[in-house]
Amino acid sequence: MLVPRDLPGPSGGTTYNTRVLAAWRSEGLDVTEAAVPGSWPHPSREDRLELRETLRQHPRVLIDGIIASAAPTELARAAADGTEIAVLVHLPLPAESGLSPAQRARLAASERAALETAHAVVATSAWAREDLEARYQLGGVAVAEPGVDTADLTAGSTPPRLFMLGALTPRKNALLLLQALTSLQDLAWDAVFAGPDGQDPGYAERLRRASTELPAGRVSFPGAIAGKELNTLWRSTDLLILPSVAETYGMVVTEALAHGIPAMVGAGTGAEEALRGPGTGGRAELESPGTALDPGDAATWARTLRHWLEDDALRHRWKSAAEAHRARMRAWSDAAQDLRTAIHW
Repeated sequence: MLVPRDLPGPSGGTTYNTRVLAAWRSEGLDVTEAAVPGSWPHPSREDRLELRETLRQHPRVLIDGIIASAAPTELARAAADGTEIAVLVHLPLPAESGLSPAQRARLAASERAALETAHAVVATSAWAREDLEARYQLGGVAVAEPGVDTADLTAGSTPPRLFMLGALTPRKNALLLLQALTSLQDLAWDAVFAGPDGQDPGYAERLRRASTELPAGRVSFPGAIAGKELNTLWRSTDLLILPSVAETYGMVVTEALAHGIPAMVGAGTGAEEALRGPGTGGRAELESPGTALDPGDAATWARTLRHWLEDDALRHRWKSAAEAHRARMRAWSDAAQDLRTAIHW
């Protein structure tokens, strides 16, 4: 299993890779993890040479899409030499925000060529599968959605705590949330924006400057958090907010639901799938534990947040729905089995 070594900060993709690998090993599957160095998905010549050498060492590989989709030549060479290649797509490369048309076209051409080389392509959500099918006319893409750990119910906070968990990047769209919050200063709340800021330092700085328009203490930026610090924040959170403009799945949404925490997410993204449950049956038949809104409409986010903060009945309904979803969450062993089935391991 080939994974990127040098990504800045934690991410849903690295968590997925780690948890699936651990589940496989617990089941007795002998899998070697190879952490590939480099500035993926924008590799240097040296990065490509390192990948080529790694591919030579293994007859069957599952490659994280951030590597595979940026290295079609290396994949084609390995496949010609007899390596069986499966690709795990966390986010289609052209779906990243902040790209110029030329960059998006270049990434799309690279990804198309790489995925056409693979013997199996697996996406981590139905949203990502549909994106790949529409973007590249690619058939046969399997889906292995993430799992989630069981967790204690949140105790919440007074005043209500709003929590955004994710990298401080344009795709995660934290500036929209700050814009919405500036019109809610007459209400009681506090907000935590937790996540790494190294991917786009300029955007992170804009975000911090924008936060100075709010009174001191209303908004905090603890950086990338994990372990006990993250668990403490979950236990004090009342509402998760994820206004991403693109999201394959949004694992933080199911993490929130595992704590009985409702969420507001970007409409038209994979986070809707995480919020409501995929397809039909299962979680999909339950009341939605939150809502999905246009990630470009700060005024609508502000109105909905005001409604949630002022309406006890709405808060109770969303919280009850989140607890109902909590009882039906998918485990990491389910994700590991689906992925293993899809790549025939």
